[in-house]
Amino acid sequence: MAHLVWFFERRNSTGMLTHRGYFPGIFEACWWAASTLATQADQMPRAATARVIAVLWMFMSVVFIAYFTAAVTSSLTVQQLRGDINGPEDLPGKRVGSVKGSTSVEYLRQRSIQPVEFTKMEEAYQALQDGQVDAVVYDAPVLLFYAAHEGKGKVQTAGAIFRKENYGIVFPSNSPYRKPVVYEMVRRKRLISSVWGPASAV
Repeated sequence: MAHLVWFFERRNSTGMLTHRGYFPGIFEACWWAASTLATQADQMPRAATARVIAVLWMFMSVVFIAYFTAAVTSSLTVQQLRGDINGPEDLPGKRVGSVKGSTSVEYLRQRSIQPVEFTKMEEAYQALQDGQVDAVVYDAPVLLFYAAHEGKGKVQTAGAIFRKENYGIVFPSNSPYRKPVVYEMVRRKRLISSVWGPASAV
């Protein structure tokens, strides 16, 4: 853009360029382009073609500034909404709570994360809301249910499932519920496989 302004403006004896030579003229044209992009230039080109180019450059400057501002604002907003913990890789160095004796505690220790252990999940939830821990790691269905009900608007799940594990359901002998439950589990296999495990951090 600066080259075009210099090329057309250098031929105008009353133009804004004080130097007609290439290097000093290009320097002035670049300074004008940067000034127009940042704020508003003190002078405007005198040549007709250079003025058309200047108007186009001003329009492009407005679009660029608007896009840049929107991109930065969006990035900061997303970062603020996501928080500091978005997956297992963010847990080291954080205070992470879980239930004593659970596979989630084992999972954390395998990754050199010393968890804060609680006897019941209710204690872990309360510690999270009180700021005593930064996150709670436990079975995904339990955390998802809490985040959608009692903890709605207070906590949110972060990241995908850390590690998939199977659940076991025990029925009394000759229970009439065994077959219906098995059929329903098979029918919802995809849904079940996507949420079962010691998965999420709240």
